[in-house]
Amino acid sequence: MDVSVRQALEEAKEKKALSYEFYEKLLNVVSDLSTKELIKDLMEQKKKHTEIIEQALATGSLENLGLDVSCRWKGLGIGQGVKPEVVTGELTVQDVLLIAIRYEDNSVKYYEDLAEKFKGTPAGDVFFKLASDEACHRNDVQRMYDDIVNLEN
Repeated sequence: MDVSVRQALEEAKEKKALSYEFYEKLLNVVSDLSTKELIKDLMEQKKKHTEIIEQALATGSLENLGLDVSCRWKGLGIGQGVKPEVVTGELTVQDVLLIAIRYEDNSVKYYEDLAEKFKGTPAGDVFFKLASDEACHRNDVQRMYDDIVNLEN
């Protein structure tokens, strides 16, 4: 595995760890049981992404990264109007989903910027795949949000 690819994956692994910590802190703050379950699901997705990155680092194979590039172009824009929230124990499922969408949007942008910076290199390809993975995760959260909003209306 190319050194720049390994560094890109190590950086991605660190970012996933920070994401997991963010959701863990959120989990410890909220009191609603359904919101806690949602956060646990989000944490599990981050854990799975981390395992894929660790597998790539261990084996040198990038096969399991960014398998679904179709997600990249399907953002619903739900998180764009979300202002930074003060995290309190009174957050609803909807609040948590909006925060998560914004967080995932930022992750997509982060990896897209790195993919552009390293365009035409193996590291650029890795960052493009990671951006695709994050876009799929963001879209999953957006669908959850949309389902909840539709149920309430």
